[in-house]
Amino acid sequence: MAVKSTLRDRRRLQTSREIQRAALLLALRHGYDQVTTEMIATEAGVSQRTFFNYYLNKDAAIIGTAPCFDEDTVAWFRASSGPLLADLLQALRHLLTASDLDRGTSQLIDRLLGRSPELLPIFYGSLKRLRDQIADLAVIRLGEDARPDAELLAEAMSHALADTFRIWANDDAMSADRIVDVAAAKLQVLRGYLAQT
Repeated sequence: MAVKSTLRDRRRLQTSREIQRAALLLALRHGYDQVTTEMIATEAGVSQRTFFNYYLNKDAAIIGTAPCFDEDTVAWFRASSGPLLADLLQALRHLLTASDLDRGTSQLIDRLLGRSPELLPIFYGSLKRLRDQIADLAVIRLGEDARPDAELLAEAMSHALADTFRIWANDDAMSADRIVDVAAAKLQVLRGYLAQT
């Protein structure tokens, strides 16, 4: 299920990351409210037109491009008959492998959130997109009538993953391959709490 990327795809990803990194660095240096799209474009070494080819506004640039499950992963999930949670976690592994994670960017995001907690709603918006994608996958198995349960499961999974990203961003000894495993362990802890009721 490996995703093939072209040179053009890799260049787009690099430019996207350079713009996001510039936005994060400027927000850390000057404060989020002082940053403009013009400042971000200048810092990234691109024109404003190029900036807007990649991002709608400075909020989008700070969040970065949200990964999406590709068609191969959705097809694999649809065909699999494994346990629901195990297959959802495997789909997340595919998603993260295809995303080519950047620890440095994750560290900048974590620093910015620590310094400017008022930005948390912006990042939770990005987390909501991931949650919705996970819920959509779960509904493939559970059926549309079970969407509320799928959304509850997806909420727990996306938060466990977000917490684990913050751990990974600040732990150079932790490999990206372990992110989903650590998130899965967090879900097991939650399962233990729920079993106590």
